Amino acid sequence: MDKLILYLIGSFFVIGAIDYITGNHLKLGGKFEEGIKTMGTLGLGMIGIISLVPIFTNFLSVVIIPICRVFHLDPSIVPAAFLAVDMGGYQMANKLALSEEMGAFSGIIIASTLGATISFSIPVALGMLSKEDEKYFSKGVLVGIITIPIGCLAAGLWQKININILVLNLVPIFFFSIILGAGLLKVPHVFIKVFNVFGKLIVSLSTVGLLLQGINVIFGVRLVSGLAPLSESTVIVVKIALVLGGAYPMLALINRIFKNIFEKIGEKFGINSSSVAGILGSLASNLLIFGTYKEMNPKGKVVCTAFGVSGAFVFGGQLGFVSGVAPEMIGAFIISKLTAGIISIVLAVWLYERESKEFSLKENGGISNEYQR
Repeated sequence: MDKLILYLIGSFFVIGAIDYITGNHLKLGGKFEEGIKTMGTLGLGMIGIISLVPIFTNFLSVVIIPICRVFHLDPSIVPAAFLAVDMGGYQMANKLALSEEMGAFSGIIIASTLGATISFSIPVALGMLSKEDEKYFSKGVLVGIITIPIGCLAAGLWQKININILVLNLVPIFFFSIILGAGLLKVPHVFIKVFNVFGKLIVSLSTVGLLLQGINVIFGVRLVSGLAPLSESTVIVVKIALVLGGAYPMLALINRIFKNIFEKIGEKFGINSSSVAGILGSLASNLLIFGTYKEMNPKGKVVCTAFGVSGAFVFGGQLGFVSGVAPEMIGAFIISKLTAGIISIVLAVWLYERESKEFSLKENGGISNEYQR
């Protein structure tokens, strides 16, 4: 399965490149170019933070490992729960893990779902959305986060991790997800402030790491020892961009062929065409959801957010990263993302409709009472 997906994306990479050279007649060359051009943005966000990973790992190992031993947990789940797979989560989880399989599970599966939500999706979305849309976003995040442990469990079973070890390490992830989702729903203003600060901290640290690498390359002065080699992060960035050069044309063609079918499915679920486009776009990046949030109907906003939390990036930058550092994990990665993402759509639709019915009943009850008086 892992190689099949890579070969499929590789085929579209070739088709997109040829179309780009010959004048973009298939409208896939532009998407190929778009994928390759992400190299600069990826480098700005990733090189610095990956460079600082060895320093953070040495610090965290002193604190985290003794605590995790007391509760018989793998230390790798801690950084993976807070950092995205392509923002240092994978490297830190691997260095702290007690076993290779748990390092891969935490660093790829947990970091690409929960870690990506905390360090990227929530802080970035809050900076893009209006105040009145935060209530829909909070509800969607709650649903999306609840489904993350389900997706992680599916991936762990695919990986054939011992069920006792898997469940034991997913228990804290489950409780943390519930607390996080409930907090965003009940006291959103508090959690929003926390996530804004955390997001700015991650960006600042990444910039500091990039600055240190730049000074070393340009002036030949190493201000801090222990930085990861520059080649390690730059190779990862290039690999991601190359995969996106194939993934973007593939998604564009799928959307073009099945557009009418997707819109009919959207109508059945009660979400508008902008919402359907948002879900499809989030397969590459959930930024496409938050960039078109105002064009979605309320139900679509909740559904798209739920999917954007747990199922986003499955054929985007994260897939590029996974294919570069651990291609054997592609199957588990896709299963975790799509399992959580599909369940989140169904759950979000059900909860939204249930809430709407309860609101309707209360309104009708109020009107009846008025007539009775």
